[in-house]
Amino acid sequence: MKFGLLNRLIVPGLIFQSTMVGGGYATGRELVEFFLQLGPRSGLVAMLLATAIISLVCAVAFELARRYELYDYRVFFQKLLGPGWIVFEIAYLSLVLLVLSVLGAASNEILSSQFDAPAMSGSIVLMTTVGVLVFYGSNAIKNFLAAWSVLLYLTYGALIVWSLFVFGGEIELNLVTAEQPGIGLETIQGGLTYAGYNVVTFTAVLFVARLFTSRRDALWAGALCGPLGMIPAFLLMLAMSAHYPQINDQALPINYLLNQLQAPALLVVFQLVIFGTFIETGTAFLHSINERISHVYREHTSEMPRAMRPAVSIGFMVIAIFVADAVGIVNLIGQGYTYATYLFFGIVVIPLLTRGVLLISKRVDLNGQLKS
Repeated sequence: MKFGLLNRLIVPGLIFQSTMVGGGYATGRELVEFFLQLGPRSGLVAMLLATAIISLVCAVAFELARRYELYDYRVFFQKLLGPGWIVFEIAYLSLVLLVLSVLGAASNEILSSQFDAPAMSGSIVLMTTVGVLVFYGSNAIKNFLAAWSVLLYLTYGALIVWSLFVFGGEIELNLVTAEQPGIGLETIQGGLTYAGYNVVTFTAVLFVARLFTSRRDALWAGALCGPLGMIPAFLLMLAMSAHYPQINDQALPINYLLNQLQAPALLVVFQLVIFGTFIETGTAFLHSINERISHVYREHTSEMPRAMRPAVSIGFMVIAIFVADAVGIVNLIGQGYTYATYLFFGIVVIPLLTRGVLLISKRVDLNGQLKS
């Protein structure tokens, strides 16, 4: 079946962005932790570096998945890492729990602080919605993620326009003339750290490789994941730079930013859109786990029970909520994501950019045999 060019090249990047955004940068906390603390100018340079790395890795990963029909992370890393794939699975499941913990903590914070809802209401709404989406499977998830990404772009666009109108002078001052740390090794480290764990997001959207009809499709779709995933982050970073450095101390910088704009209606809309991004991210990661389980069922000539999909998802989220309550969102992002970076560089980025590139360029299969 042939898919439209837009569906093949743009939709994968939108789904990638949908999965990536909710784990931290929708709240602004990730951007503070890895970029804005460096200073607005150095932070933007670090973001460009992260964007380039994400594009490169996703391009290689999508082409590898397309050629060998590796549509879930288990078979993908079994082929890429051999027996070492189990190390990735342990690390990946840990990352999923970490991301879900961040989502749970942020969801509770948004609904309790902005809408006076009970403390755990955010997690309950999140679990219920994700459970419904994973029950209906890949097509429902793909359509929801792509549509919500468009809404996210519109909302972030409105935010930056409003911020430029109200705080344009402060943004220009902090980007151009204000004294701040220079561009150096910490800038490179910030970009590498951010890319190191965010690029693993491609494992949650491998099902989109079924859309590709050629190598060109896969490479272009992967290359576009970087800019499509990071454009909202650039916009949010510009808006937050008006309040540098005081915004660095905020657990949820986006709330601080919107309160400074004194736009209560925009605050409510933006919080709802952000909550939707949490649903997107949780759904995509948990769908990847369900796809992995489903593949095992198919290997044994049976189908995964449909009711099992939401059951697995809710089980993961319950565990994550307890982790979030014990650790807190700032520590989860600042420490958990940093440690994840070093691990995933070793077991994902380096293997893909070495063996993965070799497998693609030399036209051999994963057992070393020449392909016709």
